[in-house]
Amino acid sequence: MKSAEEFLRQFSADDVEACSTTERDLQHENAELAELARKIENRAVALLAIREHGARELKAKLLSKFPETDELLAECQESAGLVGRVVEQVIEHCQQRNWQSDDRYIEQAVHSLMEKGQGPLKIRQKLQQACERSDLIEAHLEMDQADWLDRIQAVLLKKYGETARPQNRNEQAKRMRFLQSRGFPPELIWKAFR
Repeated sequence: MKSAEEFLRQFSADDVEACSTTERDLQHENAELAELARKIENRAVALLAIREHGARELKAKLLSKFPETDELLAECQESAGLVGRVVEQVIEHCQQRNWQSDDRYIEQAVHSLMEKGQGPLKIRQKLQQACERSDLIEAHLEMDQADWLDRIQAVLLKKYGETARPQNRNEQAKRMRFLQSRGFPPELIWKAFR
């Protein structure tokens, strides 16, 4: 696994210089603030090198890694909200460089979660926790009911070895609860058992 520095070294000298523009974008002479921006940017690049992240998810991880303390604010001679502002600028910089993309993240996550047998309700909920682009989420979940019914059939086949409606009502209720826990809406579940 590459460190952020190794990842940045792969670019030409001009690109590495452009990568460090976050510090200059802050327009501060404060060395501590520039160092904080560099550390946050390095951490963001390292996280994005591992896997795609939604903007909201990336922001939460960076804020938890770099908590805003009184000592930090005194060191940087700044007011409260400093880390949040720097994190926002770093994420914006990553988006401009196309290192972070909610569209790419959502596409990958929808595909992955569908392969794991998750339904549209559960997928939507997970994606809303990771990014703020509900328009992209809806666009990627836009499928025919027939396609979602095929997904339900595949999930039932994998779990129970059959897709036929069970004769026992308790067994049918059990399977319906299972599908509901996977995030399939009730109207699709009922259609699957007709």
